[in-house]
Amino acid sequence: MEKVYGAGQGGGARGRRKAAEGSARREPAARTIRVLVVDDDRVDRLALRRALAEAAGVHEFREADAVLAAIDLLTAERFDCVFLDYNLPDGDGLTFLRGVRAAGISVPVVMLTGQQDDQIAAQLAESGAADYIDKSDLTPARLLQALRRAIPAGEGGPDAAPRPNP
Repeated sequence: MEKVYGAGQGGGARGRRKAAEGSARREPAARTIRVLVVDDDRVDRLALRRALAEAAGVHEFREADAVLAAIDLLTAERFDCVFLDYNLPDGDGLTFLRGVRAAGISVPVVMLTGQQDDQIAAQLAESGAADYIDKSDLTPARLLQALRRAIPAGEGGPDAAPRPNP
């Protein structure tokens, strides 16, 4: 790797030019969005990961296939958003959401379900769900919309400006 000198570090005008060229070529680092995908169906988890990567450039995922596994991950790691299937083998999404909120975990949760139920949707909103998506409406565009609602640009969401390099 070629050493690049900046002004005052030696190398004269040539060094300053190389330093300027080097900094101009660097792309600002975009914030990495960390997503937890909770679904008992492996195929659904994979489809969700692919759609999120395509729509929002999300590339850092963790997965859980049940409520207890998700709670373990949420207490051990920081996530920017959780995409949660409503029906899981060891509990339902509403109970999970209420428990997470009661434990003081404030991560945005986007609920996914295969059944459309306006009463459940209302209860989820009252309990603090960031969004509710019927699995039949699961498209990259709809996932991006949900991610934008869950993590606004001012909080480092998918529309946030890239951070400049220090």
